[in-house]
Amino acid sequence: MTVIDVGQGTSVLLRTARHTLLYDTGPQYSRESDAGGRVLLPLLRSLGEERLDLLMLSHRDSDHVGGAGAVLRGLPVTRLASSLEASHGLLALAGTLGVDREPCVAGRRWTWDGVQFELLHPTAEALASADQVKPRPNTLSCVLRIGGRWSGQAHTALLTGDLEREQEARLVAQHGGLLASEVLLVPHHGSKTSSSAAFLDAVAPRVAVVQAGYRNRFGHPAMEVLARYAERGISVVDSPRCGAWHYGPAGAACWRPRGRRYWHHPDADSTHNGVEVANPVGPESTD
Repeated sequence: MTVIDVGQGTSVLLRTARHTLLYDTGPQYSRESDAGGRVLLPLLRSLGEERLDLLMLSHRDSDHVGGAGAVLRGLPVTRLASSLEASHGLLALAGTLGVDREPCVAGRRWTWDGVQFELLHPTAEALASADQVKPRPNTLSCVLRIGGRWSGQAHTALLTGDLEREQEARLVAQHGGLLASEVLLVPHHGSKTSSSAAFLDAVAPRVAVVQAGYRNRFGHPAMEVLARYAERGISVVDSPRCGAWHYGPAGAACWRPRGRRYWHHPDADSTHNGVEVANPVGPESTD
């Protein structure tokens, strides 16, 4: 699992022995530049990935799907799962490229190479009523739970898109302690709209990863949100200080401290809004 540094946006790469899933594609930076072309395709090619088995787009916000067009055009994709409305241009593009398209619906499960995947949100009912109700895109975020074993131990991660408090509460009511995950992708980049106390208590992660841009205009992650994680002893890793965060059988590691450049700001290392940001969990890896 690699939580990719795409700036103010989300993208997570999941690789099993023989399958590859990309969850979100980061932002569009300008008319000529986006995370797909500038970050994701070069990364995938450097890893020797020649196709994606599944591209999952959590919701329509541009900081989550801004690079999707470049990814679809630049690499063969077998399936696209999303909460996008049927008229969305990315679904049309995927169709012209022969990509199978499907909604991400709670309850769907599959296993790749011994790794279990399960969608927890949105419900089929929420998707079906979206055309009439016109909900905020955040409320339809695809929530994906991943579970696997290595070194004789179970390991789990929860990817949440821009989920907000109301949807967090529904997940807690429905799943309770079954939400428990070792790694949590912090909902909505650490916005005040998310990471409710009840949700954090149910998930009880060891480490929480924030994907946000350095000194972004939204103030992500919010100080009060970071405080809730700190109160529970949850280690927080954020992309401005960590860069890409990799987690797998060899342990966990931040890329930025190991690949420091002269232009990196020395203060962007251990604190955010006065709250300490932890080192990655587990032994460091050079993979």
